[in-house]
Amino acid sequence: MTNNINNVIIKKLNGLNDIKKIDISDSVISQKEIDDYVSDQLDMKSSFQAYSSSKQIKEGDYVNCSIVKYESDKELFSSDDECLYIDINNQSIVVKSLIGHSKGETFEVFEKVSGHEYRYDITVKNVGTMVTPELNNEFVKQNFNEDSVSDYLESLKKSLDTENKGAAVLGARNDILEKLIDKCKFEMDEKQVTDYSVSIVNSYINEAYLYNKDLKTYYTENLHMSEKQFFDSCYQQGENYIKKMLVVGALAEHEKCSVDEKELLEGFKLKKRPSDEAYTYMEYQFLTNAVTDPYIIKDDE
Repeated sequence: MTNNINNVIIKKLNGLNDIKKIDISDSVISQKEIDDYVSDQLDMKSSFQAYSSSKQIKEGDYVNCSIVKYESDKELFSSDDECLYIDINNQSIVVKSLIGHSKGETFEVFEKVSGHEYRYDITVKNVGTMVTPELNNEFVKQNFNEDSVSDYLESLKKSLDTENKGAAVLGARNDILEKLIDKCKFEMDEKQVTDYSVSIVNSYINEAYLYNKDLKTYYTENLHMSEKQFFDSCYQQGENYIKKMLVVGALAEHEKCSVDEKELLEGFKLKKRPSDEAYTYMEYQFLTNAVTDPYIIKDDE
């Protein structure tokens, strides 16, 4: 199992005798988790309802508006259907600027961030509230293809239980590998770790794009990190991931685990071998499961 990390090695595999089995057999979903999930689903199906009469915007209102963001004359962002909740604790200059305005008004607001000057053209289309639907038989039939609320809740509990157990297994696998990493000895090539960590940085660039932000703005505002903290974190994540791959490889060799290509493809429901990078990832996942399973107690054991 390789992934272009030939210049990093695990010098000594330690800690195998110190690993204690992790019991996840009681990882069942709680009623609170079910209630919270249902509440989130209802909130997601909430709809905007405009007030019948025009009024000035105040805290607690929802505002349907159009927003265009500029830097100089360059348009950076445009939306004709934003729905914003007015909260005086919200630091957004757009949200703050809406207070006191009324339906039909168009105005500008300006902002300076990290040496950049932005202008927002805002038009208030409607002021109102959000109406949350009721959990009843009609709602679950329309949205979840279930005949009744009781059927929906029963199906939901099974689904969330499965997700919960899956998350517990992933958490247990990670804990086992982290404990081994702490005890093993590695020889790391700093340049190769740095090169590998670029993929971590790129993943954050993609996340920032989803928020319509550049990388610096994203890690400053969303991750609350300085430039040094951010790139140090990416390096540590890259280094840790490489160490996990090395530990899994060493454990697989120690336990004489091997990968059968036909079984691997069947396990991932593939008919032909994918790219080398994808296949390496599949191998890593298979071997991770194989070498950590003996240390995990599940409810089917």
